[in-house]
Amino acid sequence: MTSSTTRTLPDYVVRPGDACHLQPYACRNTQLYGFFLQADAATIQARLVDPILNAPSGGAINYQVLTGLVQVTYAFAAQGSSTLPPDNGFGFVPENSWTIWVPLAVIKHELGIPFIERIVFYPAWICVDNSWSLAAGREVYGFPKGYGPLAIPKAGEDPAAFSASTLVLPAYAPGNEGAIAPLMTVTRTARGDEAAEIWTDIKQAIAEIAGLWSHGAGHWALPSLNLILDIAGLIRHEQVPGVFLKQFRDAADGHKACYQAIVEAASGVDKLHSGGLLTGTYQATLHNYASHPLADTLGVSSGPQPLLFPYWVNFDFTIGTGTTVWSSSNG
Repeated sequence: MTSSTTRTLPDYVVRPGDACHLQPYACRNTQLYGFFLQADAATIQARLVDPILNAPSGGAINYQVLTGLVQVTYAFAAQGSSTLPPDNGFGFVPENSWTIWVPLAVIKHELGIPFIERIVFYPAWICVDNSWSLAAGREVYGFPKGYGPLAIPKAGEDPAAFSASTLVLPAYAPGNEGAIAPLMTVTRTARGDEAAEIWTDIKQAIAEIAGLWSHGAGHWALPSLNLILDIAGLIRHEQVPGVFLKQFRDAADGHKACYQAIVEAASGVDKLHSGGLLTGTYQATLHNYASHPLADTLGVSSGPQPLLFPYWVNFDFTIGTGTTVWSSSNG
């Protein structure tokens, strides 16, 4: 892997009003709601993984969809801030976010046999309502963040409805005007009668969530020792590794990228305040637009889709420093 710290880099120029603060980033008192959606692994591989993560490196790194079961999260971070001076003394900002997480396996070959070297999680779709978070996420790591209004219940409120919207073009035509429209809404369709399971230990929470994903990874069952070790590592280290495409358009030719990199960075859980399962049943309504073909890229139909394993956690976490595993400047 290629790290940007192995070569001499110029100092980052901090401009007045700069929205890109110094990483790592701490997110305190985060209320997150999670759901699982059954999508199509082959479609995600062809539409979101191969062209975005595998093609830039020319196959130097091979990411493969682990399972079509993707995670949908809506989260409200009460306090987001830098962890390093001087930026950690500037204050904090709140943030709402919506993300669709795809579990991926990094595949290596030995003696012609494919095996899983490690697992990572790709935020294939993400929207935030905070311009600082959008700028830093895209510039530092390569999060594919969009901007738009979100509706997320706060801690203690009834978790009955969620929504994520952004600026879209419903169809491509010269006279069409962009408009704010919903990408995904989640609604509770029935209340549960049973008592909800409560989590008091973050290892229990990660184990249940990671276990649900691992059950869907049937086609990588053998050989997959590293899959077992990686899931154990998630539980032991309380970290979720992410992967991103970081790129900037060339100023002279916008069809080209003046810089392109595949970046991996882990988010570590600092403290679990509370959490558990949500009772009742939930469904997601997905939308398709020319600019944002959400349902098409996941291989599902537009409209209502059932959701599995609804849960919530209130926790503190930190998005750590990233590692450049491939870049266009190094080949």
